[in-house]
Amino acid sequence: MARKNYTPAERALHILGALAGKSRQEINDAIGKGDVVKRVPYECTKMLPKGSLDMLKGQYATALTSEVDWLRETKIGGEVWTDLWAHCVRPKKASDL
Repeated sequence: MARKNYTPAERALHILGALAGKSRQEINDAIGKGDVVKRVPYECTKMLPKGSLDMLKGQYATALTSEVDWLRETKIGGEVWTDLWAHCVRPKKASDL
């Protein structure tokens, strides 16, 4: 039976991917890699639809970055999000940081 809801980890990759400017395919590939490692049955996998990514980019991402602007008086740039994305999908050793 297919799942109805995303896991917290999937939602985190969705929003980080949207903020980092990743494509829907890149986001789904990253989640799919985790599903393979965790041996998630195919019928339990869940893909991010195009409409959901559009909503993340248009509403959530805008709201989240505007909150950061207001709190810190500076905008977090795309480089921070791409660094966070890279760490999530290919974490570095602590000695390499």
